[in-house]
Order: sequence, then structure tokens, then C-alpha cells
Amino acid sequence: MTLPRILSAALLVCLSALGLLYWASPDRQAPAPSDPVPIGGPFSLVSHEGKTVTDQDFQGRYMLIYFGYTFCPDVCPTELAKMTRALEQLEKEGVSLKAVQPLFITVDPERDDVEQMARYVSLFHPSLMGLTGSPEQIKTATDAYRVYAQKSGDVSSDAYLVDHASMILLMDPDGQFVDFFSSRETPDDMVAVMRPLLKAAK
Repeated sequence: MTLPRILSAALLVCLSALGLLYWASPDRQAPAPSDPVPIGGPFSLVSHEGKTVTDQDFQGRYMLIYFGYTFCPDVCPTELAKMTRALEQLEKEGVSLKAVQPLFITVDPERDDVEQMARYVSLFHPSLMGLTGSPEQIKTATDAYRVYAQKSGDVSSDAYLVDHASMILLMDPDGQFVDFFSSRETPDDMVAVMRPLLKAAK
């Protein structure tokens, strides 16, 4: 990992520890700096194929997770396309993707039902799994992964937007945080981080 990425990762951990990455709401107190806040945790959601899945289903594999929503006008499709290009590049290099599961978890469960998720994920890498669920299930996931998400614009109509943290999270086979990729990172940056991990995976 290069020095800039080491510093970026350290910043992410620090922000998480301070509770700033979560953008705590007024009724939620941010943890004290001395209380580390882990990134990741259990979830139970519904796949774009209509099957109930939990974090335990991915034990033993890396998870590449992006939180977003299908009605996102620009950022989400851009980041999912970047994820797709990185995975395609790994495949071209002969790196097996059996040890990694790319996931797209919606932050907009009211509009992103199973059918909508299925249509959307079909536009990206074939191994990408879309996950939705009830608002409560989604909140459990966003809380666990310290992802901020809040409706904005005309929330009284179906044309609202959702402001949300935009980063691709990489979790290890035990569900522990490994690294993250912001909008500044390229597919090549992702490949450089993931290549040695996947090659070493059993």
C-alpha cells in the first residue's frame, strides 16, 4: 500500500473512531475518541434474486461493498462501473474471483425493491449481488458499516434524492475492514490492492 493510501486508510479509521464517518444524527451521540467504532457487522437482507442472505453467507470470502441507490443520477453508476472494470481487469489477468463477492446495498429500500435491484445490477459485473430489505434492515446495515444516508430534495414525491457516503469498502474473509476506495481511486488502484489478496486466497 502506498503512503497516500496508508494515510487515507488511517484517516478513515480515525473518522470512524470519532463517529464522524457516520454523520451521527442529533439524537445519537458520537462515541468518544477513545472508543473505537468497528466498520462492519451482521446484516440480514434480500438479494436481487429474492433470497434472504446474511453476512455469514460470505464468510471465507472478501466482500467488496458499495452502498447507494438505483435512482442515483451519477455517483452510484460511476462507482459501480469502476468496480466492474476492476473485476474485469483481474479476470483478464487470470486472477480468480471466487474469493470475492461484490455487493451493492441500497440506501433507498422504499424504491429499490427486488425487481428494481435485479434490473439495475444486470448493468454491471455479472457477479454483482444487489441487496435490499425493509427500512429497518437497511438501517442495521448502514449503521454497522458507518454509512451516512439521508433523503433530500422533494421528499414528498418519488423524485427525491438520497445524500449518502460514497466509497467502496473491502472486507476480509472474516468480515473485518481491510481498505476502502473513494471516488479518487481508479480501477487500477483497486486492482493493485485486491490482486495480491485474491492470489493468496485459498
